[in-house]
Amino acid sequence: MMTTMPHRALLLLSLILAVPAMAQNADVTGTDRAAISACLRESLTSPGACIGSIAVVCARAGRQGDRREIETACARREMAVWRERLDASSAAYAQRLESGARSRFVALQRTWETYVTQKCAFLGDQQPPAQALTMQTGCGLREIAMRANEVERQLRGGATARGTAPRSPSQPPAIIR
Repeated sequence: MMTTMPHRALLLLSLILAVPAMAQNADVTGTDRAAISACLRESLTSPGACIGSIAVVCARAGRQGDRREIETACARREMAVWRERLDASSAAYAQRLESGARSRFVALQRTWETYVTQKCAFLGDQQPPAQALTMQTGCGLREIAMRANEVERQLRGGATARGTAPRSPSQPPAIIR
């Protein structure tokens, strides 16, 4: 049976999105999903304000054990929620695209995953060994959450982070000094 090009691109996208999701150590709970969703509803114009909302509360509540291990586990817990949101929004967004754009989006996501892996590994390498994993995990949390917010914004029709309508092609970008 021959697979058509759009179906191959969707299959490739699903495989690309599945690998990072399988690498997560934390399971997503309904409570964590609800917390992020509620924060995003309350912060419509500033979705970035929700990044860390689970990890910070979790780390503050973690009283026993190694502080770095607690912070890392809490960041992974929140990262799993953002990863789930990113995977779902990326798949939905890709389905809306025509074949050529879908292929470019898949390539973009693959490149983005590589970039984040390298960026966060580099950040970890720049830290004292005792802090490296915590910093690397925090980097991953921020990057995945920001990308999830970006793709969700695209999925909603391109509204900007400030909640304004997307710029029309006749309105060139303004350089702000």
